[in-house]
Amino acid sequence: MSELSEVRRAVDDGFEESVAALQRVVRQPSISSQNIGVRECAALLVEMMTDIGIDARVMETEGLPVVYGEIRSARADAPTLVIYNHYDVQPAAPLDEWTHKPFGAEIVDGVMYGRGTTDAKGNLLCHLRAIAAFQQAGVELPCHVKLLFDGEEESGSPSLPAFVAANTDLLAADAALSFDGGFGGSNRPRISFGTSGLLFVELRVRGAERDLHSARARLVENPAWRLVWALNQLKGPDGRVMLDGFYDAIRPTTALERKTLETSGWDDAAQQADLGIGRFLGGVSGVDAYEQLLFTPTCNIAGFATGWMGEGHKTVLPGRAACRLDFRLVANQDPDAILASLRLFLDAHGCEDFEIESRGNIEPARTALDTPFAEVIVEAARDVYGGEPDVQPTIDASGQQGVWLGGLLGGIPAAGTGIGPPAWRGHAADEFMTLEHYRNGINYAATIWTRFAAAHAAARGQG
Repeated sequence: MSELSEVRRAVDDGFEESVAALQRVVRQPSISSQNIGVRECAALLVEMMTDIGIDARVMETEGLPVVYGEIRSARADAPTLVIYNHYDVQPAAPLDEWTHKPFGAEIVDGVMYGRGTTDAKGNLLCHLRAIAAFQQAGVELPCHVKLLFDGEEESGSPSLPAFVAANTDLLAADAALSFDGGFGGSNRPRISFGTSGLLFVELRVRGAERDLHSARARLVENPAWRLVWALNQLKGPDGRVMLDGFYDAIRPTTALERKTLETSGWDDAAQQADLGIGRFLGGVSGVDAYEQLLFTPTCNIAGFATGWMGEGHKTVLPGRAACRLDFRLVANQDPDAILASLRLFLDAHGCEDFEIESRGNIEPARTALDTPFAEVIVEAARDVYGGEPDVQPTIDASGQQGVWLGGLLGGIPAAGTGIGPPAWRGHAADEFMTLEHYRNGINYAATIWTRFAAAHAAARGQG
């Protein structure tokens, strides 16, 4: 690891430049939801990437652009790592809650404040500054690196799936990685090897042409009741979703994944206090509760709209009813197949006239914990941070980041982690990054690449 020591020394020697680079990017707003400064930020990143030898360009999508870059190792047999990050940020509003300028990148006592410092420009810059450190140290990159920077993550990445599908050859790699967010309250790096999938739909039911006097309910069918009856058949009190084949494709939890949950430090009381509840659904507890959270799909009513709920008395028979459902899916479930099953379910229960509008979906993804790449990420975290990381076989949330990307690229090994400090005020006023976490993050990236190449070479030797 002598070469890595030289790289770490270069990280220290060039850290002032790394700090200035992060300030420069944070000071360029890139709010995707309002299309403010996104293209300007993309151009800035291309300029910064080109300056350190990355072949970079802006690539258009159906929405806002991605930034793509590639830099190759001189080692012809080196493996390829594709890295996902996003360069867009949340709006800064409400502005009166900030005590530092949202896009000022002001540094106070070793802390940089500003929108995007952690989410995710600080995470993104770690990779660019790691490349610069290898160059400054005179050490050849241990692996080929491909960089995919999304301009729409904070808006749900609506254009990313089509972009990836159209560019699978360009993005082809041996493993995928994303840096985003920061540490948990335990001040340990979190590493996740999976994400939940999502199917979000709106159901609409029509009755009479207009709202009627409720006395007509003796003769006229109420669409609200029809919707309630359908939902009652869709999911029972035990939480089981009644769609045909809903559970058939689910990848079972492995013994290693279960063991990881058992050593996670899950605390029922702390989780329930945080959620403001006194018990978990179905009375589940302990590691079983954690497993249910991460490895069990469900269907949730996210909203219900019908009739009159304003002030005063208004007894009406509503002419329309609607609800929004989100299905949280787990590995191997297909959102498109679930959508088709929902249509068949409604048709079979006398609801052929129900309209279904798909409002978005994300494929679930999960990487096995016993892959060499998973070991690379965990060992790199131990090396840089001097302790055990918080390893999560998958997470309950959905997202189109590293593990998702790995799934779309043929199921290559993948992981997601982050380098920001605990309580970094994500999406809130006074978001921040400590300079020490930023420095460690650059070393974390360099260490992952070095260990990744070493593991690949070892595997080739064994073959």
